[in-house]
Amino acid sequence: MKSFSVLLVLLLVTGVCAAIAGCATTSPAPQVTITSPQNGATLSAGDVQVNAQVSNFNVVDKQGQANVAGEGHLHFYMDVTPIPSDPAKPAIPADAKAVWAHVSGTSYTFTNVPAGTHTFTVQLANNDHTPVSPLVTASVTVTVKPSAPQVTIISPLDGATISGGVVQVNTQVSNFNVVDKQGQANVAGEGHLHFYMDVTPIPSDPAKPAIPADAKAVWAHVSGTGYTFTNVSEGMHTFTVQLANNDHTPVFPLVTANVTVNVKS
Repeated sequence: MKSFSVLLVLLLVTGVCAAIAGCATTSPAPQVTITSPQNGATLSAGDVQVNAQVSNFNVVDKQGQANVAGEGHLHFYMDVTPIPSDPAKPAIPADAKAVWAHVSGTSYTFTNVPAGTHTFTVQLANNDHTPVSPLVTASVTVTVKPSAPQVTIISPLDGATISGGVVQVNTQVSNFNVVDKQGQANVAGEGHLHFYMDVTPIPSDPAKPAIPADAKAVWAHVSGTGYTFTNVSEGMHTFTVQLANNDHTPVFPLVTANVTVNVKS
């Protein structure tokens, strides 16, 4: 009899739960987190890959198709504020120049990110690009530091043998703008090149123009990436190139490259 009473109570409870919404099981809310980069990180200028982790939401490749509850894709934004939030409109930034992407995946790489402070945001979107409602977003703010200037000599090659007494030195410069502003005020990240032949030591005082101490030194200051030395005597010669600021002081820390070649008549 007691067992029958317990069973009767269970049946009644089950019937009541079936009749009212309050006993229905609620699905966990969708979530997104940014796993990298970390909030507050310092990164080098260039490409920044943003990786996200999604839960309680199926990331599918159905962009532009009809909405299905619990599925969609991700929108990635860089420095977009406010984040699109109207559930009746596609989550497209109001600024036509905004940097963003819609991706059927959990990762996106922003390219050529300049130095500075940047905020990256990820948002869950429905198949038709409208934002999932309530909004599901995650953001991190990072500092992107400038990449160090570099210079390399692409010709002649170190150890080469050159004939004729004419040596053309060609360089490749990165993370530094070569401009024709010699003698003007310094601007960070820009300047020109100094080319030296058999100059040692290379001028290194950041407070003084990078001019060799020897008045007879063979050198040139050029608003370009190449220079031709003429009437070069036979023998071993070392050619050095140096990045210089607009006022001719050396970029600091020093940025140089050199090759040694054998010149024959």
